[in-house]
Amino acid sequence: MNLFKEKVHQQMEIAEELLYLYAEKEKKKKMMDFLASMNIEESAEHIGYQLRELDQKLKQVQEMFDKRMNEVIEAYHTKPDL
Repeated sequence: MNLFKEKVHQQMEIAEELLYLYAEKEKKKKMMDFLASMNIEESAEHIGYQLRELDQKLKQVQEMFDKRMNEVIEAYHTKPDL
């Protein structure tokens, strides 16, 4: 597999992780809102902590995705042997 195709494949894997993390974040937000509405503050606080961890992970994966996307673009321009 040439370099460009390899980098595109890596980007697809990172994109899948991003989609999973965004879905997990939405699920946790809904759970936190539900728990807060039921006055189960301790559990809502725990979910809030998990949301902050997810936000940090999302930021890291998004940065990796952006960096790798630049590498994909560079690989395409360097050797477009599709």
